[in-house]
Amino acid sequence: MQVMETDPPSPATLHHWEEFSLRIAYESDLPVRIRAYPYFSGKPVPGMTSGSLRYGPGRGEALFWIAYTKPAQVDRIVVRAEDDKTQKPIVQLEIAVNLAWTGQQQAARRQKADWAVRLLAEQDRIQREEAREYASRPRPWWEAVLFFAATWAVPLYFIVQGVVLWRWRGGWRIAAAVPAVPMLLVLLHAIYAFYAGSNIFPIFLIFFCLPALLYLALLAVLHRLKRQPEHV
Repeated sequence: MQVMETDPPSPATLHHWEEFSLRIAYESDLPVRIRAYPYFSGKPVPGMTSGSLRYGPGRGEALFWIAYTKPAQVDRIVVRAEDDKTQKPIVQLEIAVNLAWTGQQQAARRQKADWAVRLLAEQDRIQREEAREYASRPRPWWEAVLFFAATWAVPLYFIVQGVVLWRWRGGWRIAAAVPAVPMLLVLLHAIYAFYAGSNIFPIFLIFFCLPALLYLALLAVLHRLKRQPEHV
């Protein structure tokens, strides 16, 4: 594995969501995913990334980019080829860089290198093919039901959460508030991701609203049973 080029070359000053791309040559006997991990002063610097396709077995070129929406610095990037099944690193290398993101919008978009444009187009083509294959696969009935439930759980959860907090008192209200704080954090993350331009900003809402709604539904059943008079 080898980093052949970067776009732009280091050192570089980049702007809001401006990508720093790596052109990576690989050769593997196993299917791998190639990822890059940025660091500054020995500490990870999480940011937006391109994600990793499944490469190989064989030889070829991979593209991986990183970007930031807020000011950030990166002085080292660790590139890893990870086993597609176990996610364990097979081989890794490090490159020293001098990168700074300003967090400010740029007046005009910088022209990408030809190789970056080519590899991005190839990456998009592979992703579309994988998406078509995934969409056309036979689906179990429960998958459609789960997707439907998880999607509609997002608005329903916030409605139910508001109603029970308004109507219940005492210990029941405290119990009903248990999911409210973590779900508020999930909502704030979704709002932040939306304004940052992410196209998957509601993903955590979809994942967590359904279990939170089920918790409130169970609590509502117990609350109703508790209020019913005992029969002799």
